[in-house]
Amino acid sequence: MTAAVAVYAGLVLARVGAFVAVAPPFAGRTPRLVRAGFALALAAFYLGSAPPDWDPTLIGKAADVSPLRYAVVLAREALIGAAMGFAFGLFLLPARVAGEFVTQQVGLNITPQAGPAGTESAGPVTTVFEATAGLLFLTADGHHILLSALHASFSLLPLGGTTLPDAGPLVNGLATAYEMGVLLAAPLAACLFLLAVGLAVMARAAPQLNIYSIGFTLQVIVVLVGGLFLLPEFARTATAFAAHAGQTIPDLLRGR
Repeated sequence: MTAAVAVYAGLVLARVGAFVAVAPPFAGRTPRLVRAGFALALAAFYLGSAPPDWDPTLIGKAADVSPLRYAVVLAREALIGAAMGFAFGLFLLPARVAGEFVTQQVGLNITPQAGPAGTESAGPVTTVFEATAGLLFLTADGHHILLSALHASFSLLPLGGTTLPDAGPLVNGLATAYEMGVLLAAPLAACLFLLAVGLAVMARAAPQLNIYSIGFTLQVIVVLVGGLFLLPEFARTATAFAAHAGQTIPDLLRGR
């Protein structure tokens, strides 16, 4: 009985731990001790209050399961948790793609810093975009949806089974995230392009004015004003991608 409990606890902790390690807002710059404590708390909750079902073929052999099979099953549970966390992490990817594109256009990527969503370097525009997307994620109760999806995964993909998550929805979600990121940056990129054309024309007409000396300041002003006016569109785009992510998770958990 003790061996069966240890096997069961290991499977739960493998899926929950991989999920917490990859999914936002737990991943990234969250201290490892906090992530480990949260994973242990979730595992203790499932073990004590809401024990999920597990594969019937493994229940009777839990006491004498081979180390090789147990390692394979643990890897499968970790893969499921990591895949779900990665799927939810795609919610912040459009904001990062758009922010990096605008940052490079303005020239603010000289002194990048660690972004709010991870340890990767990010410019100031990227930081603002990711922080806004994270606030929208929390405002829309995305963290509750995230935990609900983790709870539903135990019913759709029982512990110790042989069904793996389908990678197709993740690939499609990744492509959609990059596409929405480019579309999100397109209005600001168009404004910056028109500003560059206007500065070039003015510099050609009156070279003594040295228009390019104030070009950087004008670009920053255009990004700030344009971003303020495009904030509702940013919120709609983020909400639309959240809905797309909500459709991706059931397809991912359907397995293959």
